[in-house]
Amino acid sequence: MLILFALPSALPVPAAGYSTVLSIPLFIIGFRLLCGYNTLWMPASWRGKPFRPEQFSRKVINRMLQLIQYVERLTKPRLVSFARSRWIRVVLGILIIALACSMLLPIPGTNTAPAFGIFLIGFALLEDDGVMLLVGMAASLVALAISIAIILFGYAVVKGVISSLF
Repeated sequence: MLILFALPSALPVPAAGYSTVLSIPLFIIGFRLLCGYNTLWMPASWRGKPFRPEQFSRKVINRMLQLIQYVERLTKPRLVSFARSRWIRVVLGILIIALACSMLLPIPGTNTAPAFGIFLIGFALLEDDGVMLLVGMAASLVALAISIAIILFGYAVVKGVISSLF
């Protein structure tokens, strides 16, 4: 589910607001990981609904498939005990929550990198790949640093404009 909700925002194509919507289930998944759950909770109205690829544009689907095929070649079970450990799930929960919060912001540059970090984490968990999990965590930390820098820059610009007006 992490892959499904993160992948559309991880692609370097213009996000017409869907990353904000997709970040909400990512936030819920991160919170469940933080609380120690290994199962996914979905609202009753979502359960059993099929995923229809035709709802996405053909270009987005092709880019998704290319990225998935590339990452699948890189993943295999490695450092399995690390990938399955309870404490790492708590850390991942915190990280995914922070990344989802970054994706919630309607600010350019705060969507693609965090979504890509979540995508890598999702693939690592799917394949029990602790090495890929470490790569995903590192990418996620870089993404958070970029998001924080963008937010601080925006704050400084707005503060400067306001102070110059008054």
